[in-house]
Amino acid sequence: MSELSQLQSSLSRILRETLPPSINFENPQAIKELQKINQGLDGIGSVPPIASIEQVVAAYRHSGRIVRFVDLKYSCYGAALPMPDGWCVLHDDKLRARLLLQVEDLEESRKRLRCFQALLSSYFSFARYDEQTLKTAHTGWEILRTWLAQQRTKFQNDGENKKLRLPGWFSILIKHENLLTEKPCDRYGVDILNGDNSSLEEARQGLSISQDSWVMEEIVLSQMKASAHLGDTPFITHLDRLLKIAQGETGVKVSVLLKRRAVAVLVGRYARCASKLEQPVLRDAAVNIIGNPWLKKTAWDAWVKKSDGQPDDEAREMINGWLTQQLLTDFFELLSADGQADQRRLNYWLRFVPAIEGTPWLALGPDALHNNSQAYRDLRERAKGRLLRLENPGASNNNAFIMKMGDWLIVEFGVKGHACYVYPATPTPFSLVTETISLNILKSKNKGESFRHADGHKLWESNFDETICQRVKYWPEKSFSKHNLHTGPSRNSRPNIATSSKIEISNVNFDEVAFWSRITKIGLITKDDRSKGGALWVMIEKNRYPREDQWLETLGFKYKSGRGWWREQG
Repeated sequence: MSELSQLQSSLSRILRETLPPSINFENPQAIKELQKINQGLDGIGSVPPIASIEQVVAAYRHSGRIVRFVDLKYSCYGAALPMPDGWCVLHDDKLRARLLLQVEDLEESRKRLRCFQALLSSYFSFARYDEQTLKTAHTGWEILRTWLAQQRTKFQNDGENKKLRLPGWFSILIKHENLLTEKPCDRYGVDILNGDNSSLEEARQGLSISQDSWVMEEIVLSQMKASAHLGDTPFITHLDRLLKIAQGETGVKVSVLLKRRAVAVLVGRYARCASKLEQPVLRDAAVNIIGNPWLKKTAWDAWVKKSDGQPDDEAREMINGWLTQQLLTDFFELLSADGQADQRRLNYWLRFVPAIEGTPWLALGPDALHNNSQAYRDLRERAKGRLLRLENPGASNNNAFIMKMGDWLIVEFGVKGHACYVYPATPTPFSLVTETISLNILKSKNKGESFRHADGHKLWESNFDETICQRVKYWPEKSFSKHNLHTGPSRNSRPNIATSSKIEISNVNFDEVAFWSRITKIGLITKDDRSKGGALWVMIEKNRYPREDQWLETLGFKYKSGRGWWREQG
């Protein structure tokens, strides 16, 4: 009697003993259906106890011989099982080849099929995404995959020729033969992306694929690959959910190795979008999982590649630009000495983000180094590899920001009243390959030149531009003058608010001065194409600033996914 029949009989007996005779659960049709299911799943079996498998595999490793069939079957179940030193049968060319040959030489096809099933179990249980798995074991696993595919074809032919009665699970394997190819899970990606996992579940249940199998991790990657073929708008729509999946936040275990592969796919695809609004979650995931795109260039080149296999420099530079922009924002907002964002300095330097080489350095004073709030922990994590301790900072809440542009190093300080210092990068004015740096070293007038943030007949921004732009050989599109002081960080020209206080935008009374004042205070990036017949854009993603979303809607703005809020002049 099969296990299912035993369960059916036991349940029937218990129900007869505990429920009234008038209730009859022994439905003949239902029993026939159960028998049909049982026939469909016959032979799938269960994995023997791990302790027994380990004992047999250890003996095989020691002697190199298998005498009994039960030991052969157990060795097949244990082919991918790693020993304490990392060794497994798949890693060992000699023992792996001997094991597969011994299975092929079995005269009884029924026994060969049972060993095939055991090796299939090993194939699915292999620690494919474990960084501790030996490279030679991966090679052995690929050899096993090819062998299983070949044997599957032979068994299928024998079944079609009535030489062998194939169990029900084998028909599932035939239907999902993709699992034995180099792209085992790609076929499931689109369906699962759209919320349909029925095909995957059919394979998983029918072939007893464990929730811990590499297949479940590969499914994660298949969704990333499927999303990469979507258009910009649907891809961006899926992005937040995909990032949660890639980082293992949805219940599916995701190894470090797979996280890198998954995030690399998403970064590469986003870099191909026509509009690349900053995605903070994507930025932080890329930096935390792959590494700082400037400091870990080798890792980025290895993981983030274009379709032709070449390093995706555009994706790396995109993330580095976002990171630099965020560090600038953190410095002038989060680290501001008086708790008030230094918006003018922030807006000024955001214009130079494309010219800043690599990741800037942050030299933190005692307050910022020891503040354990989430915002400060995130900041220190982002600045990892470029983080210094500022010695003799003067005020404990003082910090320094060091940027390299062309042949120049530029230093800004957090506490207002300190000048900005500009140094030739060669010869090196101070060492940045260190854990600490002194405030006095960063303020050396003997080696560099200081510029004060003080307005005269011209704004200090204009004075800075006259010197710094010429030195670093970079001229931002937007220049400063007193009448456009409040125009914020946009790199595109805006209307002259000194000559127009209110304009009409599509029948909505639009206070231009109030609009730019609020935009500047928040530090949002805009693009104004109204003079060319286009739209006024506020380049933020929806829900990042909920209050501003509501405000923009009241002003008649509409949201376009992947770009931001827009409104045409009426």
